[in-house]
Amino acid sequence: MDTRSRPVVGRVVAAAAGTERRRLLVVLGVPVLLTALIDLTANFGVGILFVAAGLAAFLYTRPTAQKTVAAGCYGAGTVLIGLFLLELYLNGAQGSTEPLLGTATRVLWRAVMGVSLIGLGLWVRRIEL
Repeated sequence: MDTRSRPVVGRVVAAAAGTERRRLLVVLGVPVLLTALIDLTANFGVGILFVAAGLAAFLYTRPTAQKTVAAGCYGAGTVLIGLFLLELYLNGAQGSTEPLLGTATRVLWRAVMGVSLIGLGLWVRRIEL
């Protein structure tokens, strides 16, 4: 990534590192936003709430603000890729009338966004701020 991005990431990490309350805002905000996004685009029922609770617990265990922000990115990306694969599996296992390629095309944004978020999270975790 470009070195001009580092000050932006540095400001986000510094904001999260300011107080414990701000770090908790990241810990709770990322799963809530992810749940809202998934709930608006798909109907996975109550299961997404359990996934969000697990993601919040994972974020809470990170020792520093930089690692919390990075884990928020790659954790959300992993959830999106998992939901993409789950959608494909459910389409095939339940014998949907929609072709598998049609389902993959319809939900491809989850896989693309997931890979992008994982890459961003790994970059944030690696850089020196």
